[in-house]
Amino acid sequence: MKILTAETTMRPTITTDFKELFYQRTLICLWLAVVFFSLFALLDFFYSRENFGLFFMYRLVYVVTVIGFINLLSLPSCKKYAPHLIYAAMVLGGFAISLMTVRLGGFYSGYYVGILLMIAGTLSVLPLRVPQVIFIGMSMYMIYVLTVLFGTQDMNAVHLTSMLNNSFFFIALIGITAVQSYDDFENLIKSVRATKSLRAIRSELTTFTGGLENLVQKRLHDLEETDLKYRDLYNSIEDLIVLIDAKGVIHKINQHSEVLLGYKPEQVEGRKIADFVYEESGEDGKLAEVLEGLVSDKKIEGAQLQIQNSGGHILDTELRANRVTIEGKNYFQLVIRDISVTKAMEMQLLDSERLVDTSRQAAIFGLARLAECRDDETGAHLKRIRLYTGILIKELARLPELSETISDNFTESLLRSSVLHDIGKVGIPDAILLKPGRLTKREFDEMKLHCRLGSDILAGAEQDGENVSFLRLAKEIALNHHERWDGKGYPSGIAGDEIPFAARVVSLADVYDALTSTRVYKAAYNHKEAKELILKERGGQFDPTVVDAFLRCELNFKESRIQTLLYET
Repeated sequence: MKILTAETTMRPTITTDFKELFYQRTLICLWLAVVFFSLFALLDFFYSRENFGLFFMYRLVYVVTVIGFINLLSLPSCKKYAPHLIYAAMVLGGFAISLMTVRLGGFYSGYYVGILLMIAGTLSVLPLRVPQVIFIGMSMYMIYVLTVLFGTQDMNAVHLTSMLNNSFFFIALIGITAVQSYDDFENLIKSVRATKSLRAIRSELTTFTGGLENLVQKRLHDLEETDLKYRDLYNSIEDLIVLIDAKGVIHKINQHSEVLLGYKPEQVEGRKIADFVYEESGEDGKLAEVLEGLVSDKKIEGAQLQIQNSGGHILDTELRANRVTIEGKNYFQLVIRDISVTKAMEMQLLDSERLVDTSRQAAIFGLARLAECRDDETGAHLKRIRLYTGILIKELARLPELSETISDNFTESLLRSSVLHDIGKVGIPDAILLKPGRLTKREFDEMKLHCRLGSDILAGAEQDGENVSFLRLAKEIALNHHERWDGKGYPSGIAGDEIPFAARVVSLADVYDALTSTRVYKAAYNHKEAKELILKERGGQFDPTVVDAFLRCELNFKESRIQTLLYET
């Protein structure tokens, strides 16, 4: 495997950036492999204690090998082998998990989900093209199939049926990851090109105008007493130089007014500077602040205004201004620079960043669906949880006592993290998770472990992740979304305000969706029935404040439920 840097179509500088990006993301993937492969030893302990020793040896060999790869990559001469080492790490990890599935019944075992997590996690992070994603994904799939086929004795038709079922998830995930990789790679190329272009423009502007301010100040000092000398200075500078009085009336302007404004100097002098400011965007208020600052002898640096030229075009400009004295009279000198090109590049860069963020959110949503797909849930459940959580948090934000807690950043993190509340279900055996009837006490106790498993998984990711606050919130929700206000919940039995606020909100949203959704063991309740059950648990299972907020916005819940049902059908 080699890095897809598109040498034939991109400049060397961009190629270098892609190689460095691949190297950095390879290190991230390897460290995440070390963390998660170690953490899932907990799953081995609870799920297959009789094989724990053997599985622990598999995991130890893998972790030691991956740490060896990381140490190799720390050597400058080995950085170029990053693609080979990450591929080797994935193959070795897939083989180790496949050996575990052989011990646990071959194609019957749900341990193959670990390979799916490796594929989804690694291929969504690395900058790869679609053919590479398909090659790596199919390699992992073939390792799993061949290992189980040759390692399982007494292979029969039931085994082959399970193989076909598992193969469907492999092929679907590889396809989804390939589509996402295509979007990510294209957006990454655009982002890198936009960044390079913006840097080049800024470098050119800096080189071109680096000594402008010093030149203006020196000339003003030397030629302060005569208009004739000022006229030479103004007409030789590419930026728009304007001399105004305290009322904003233009007394002198250089020849650049013809280029920027479309008017000759004599057509502009005597008019107010406010006549050329784009009023509809509220820029006149900014100009008033600039004039007030100048009157109070403040030097203005970097103020931005939109001005309108004679053709009606809106231009983005940057303004510097200070007080000057000419023949004993006070004036204000404005240096106005057209930055429309730079602003356009900045907007393109922001658009690229938004696209990258959207792809990341899609990857997070896809990982959350891996936990849900094992118990016959769909992505619609995750979308509803996020929708109901958004309705609740919006209503709760209206309360004065919560206005400081529920910031825009908190709300965004909560909506992202709410879909990961059941990520720990990847560690629950299929026999329990997929059981259509009532669970026994032992089975229910094992089901409860998904809270701590999910918290442990996210805690490991929190140590190495970029968005620490988001992962911390996701960990709190995963651990505490089954706690009760009266202290009778699990896993810790905490009560009241000891339960994290985010978990209390997601808990109600999760229960409402569970009540109003059809399950194999029950029919769906209508909105009224669900509302009555939730109201009955006010102060019992649920925080009274959250229940009161639910009642205030229950019509939004009802309407959203109807719309989602119509959409799903």
